[in-house]
Amino acid sequence: MTLDKKKEITIFQNQVSAEDEKNNRLLTEYAEYDKNLLSFKSIGDTTVITSGGYTIEGIDITFDNNKKIIKSNNPALIQDLEKNKIYLDNFEYSTIDGLFQSIGNIEVLDTKDNKYNFSQIYIDEKKREIIGTDIKAFLNQENFKIDIDNKPRVFANTAKINKQNSEFTKSIFTFCDYRENDKCPPWSLQASKMTHNKKQKTIYYDNAVIKVYDLPIFYLPKLSHPDPTVERRS
Repeated sequence: MTLDKKKEITIFQNQVSAEDEKNNRLLTEYAEYDKNLLSFKSIGDTTVITSGGYTIEGIDITFDNNKKIIKSNNPALIQDLEKNKIYLDNFEYSTIDGLFQSIGNIEVLDTKDNKYNFSQIYIDEKKREIIGTDIKAFLNQENFKIDIDNKPRVFANTAKINKQNSEFTKSIFTFCDYRENDKCPPWSLQASKMTHNKKQKTIYYDNAVIKVYDLPIFYLPKLSHPDPTVERRS
């Protein structure tokens, strides 16, 4: 530990461990504490374990004890209690609300190999819920495919994902493979709201429009069907 009396900065090196009043813990090899700003900043590789049990791997992470936030303007990896991996360009975490937020290129990989891309995301540590905008969801889990060549995916304006449900607004869903020059799929299902109830293994739609080669064929105000993991249901 080195004290710079002129700048009122304390420098910590080698196996540094720091903890704030909310029991958020930071582990690094080099950090600086600014007494005037009440700021504790790591330099280089850093691990943070939040009070809710989420793990953050990143570089140059700041504990701002004045604003009660933990933040970084560098890429980071967050792992939640469900073992989902969330890759971010930057992040800010409120130690009061247990809420992460980030803007940029965001990718979420769950334990079933499904991939979700966002342009903006909020992660609620207490509710164990992810909310994001400009969502592109690629459902890669094997039991969600009727055929091995299926490419099930959902594109939507917003998404709210938790352990019980995945909810999408202004969504387009299809199983079809990709076509050259990004042409529309042979069929798609568009809805103002799409909800996948994971416990009931059922997908619900509001204001559903079934399209064939982007041509509207059927409109249904309400629609539901078993998800592809269901083998048979009347």
